Amino acid sequence: MVRRRKKRRTKKRSIFHQKKGKPVIGITCEVEKKKPFFAEFDLYCDYRYIRAIIRAGGIPILLPINPFKNNVDRLSECIDGLVIIGGADIHPSFYGEKSKKKVVPIYRGRTYFEMLLYRAAQKKKIPVLGICYGMQLLNVMHGGTLHQDIQSEVKGARNHRSKSSPLHKVEVQPGSLCRQIFKSHHFSVHSSHHQAVKLPGKLIRITAVSEDGIPEALEGPPRTFGVQWHPERQPKDLIQSKLFNYFIRLARQRSEA
Repeated sequence: MVRRRKKRRTKKRSIFHQKKGKPVIGITCEVEKKKPFFAEFDLYCDYRYIRAIIRAGGIPILLPINPFKNNVDRLSECIDGLVIIGGADIHPSFYGEKSKKKVVPIYRGRTYFEMLLYRAAQKKKIPVLGICYGMQLLNVMHGGTLHQDIQSEVKGARNHRSKSSPLHKVEVQPGSLCRQIFKSHHFSVHSSHHQAVKLPGKLIRITAVSEDGIPEALEGPPRTFGVQWHPERQPKDLIQSKLFNYFIRLARQRSEA
């Protein structure tokens, strides 16, 4: 009788650990102002980000803007991975420049919040994936700069936010994390941005570029990487699913550790 009870308890613990091993992924939110100067605004998230995380095996939760560092530290204790999603333009003051006419700055409160989240994630060795605006923020966080408007600053550049032709090819750098993830040296991506990395920040390495030379992917400190395109918009593309699968594996390793 005693032996049977021990076996049952061991089995229950095993099931518990299997459930615990599914990583929780924090996803930041986009901001849409309801009145001028962001006096009031809505927070939202494109469901395609959430769907991509679920399909890769993660449990997504949305992280609303919170300006208090202590609260952000507590939030970071609840997640195994962090996704910084797309959005409008990072205010140029964050990388020491004045705003040009074609810049549409995002609510700076979101940027400050995500900077706090990123620092907390780094301290706790939480994997971070930046998408579009998120990739640009990773670069700025490490002291890099941005092209405020690709079309007016980069001669010969394609329209990277064309609605009629959103797909274009990227070339992946050999020996990079990007090559390790995608197992391919070139493929098509869904692009929608008018800004891009100009000067890479400290510890930032550009790992993929578009046909016109615009940076399309980067890697930073361990477990930190970003893409300029929108992989969540290509749900049936097996190549793009590799990015989320890899990210969830990193988050699961941290969860199980």
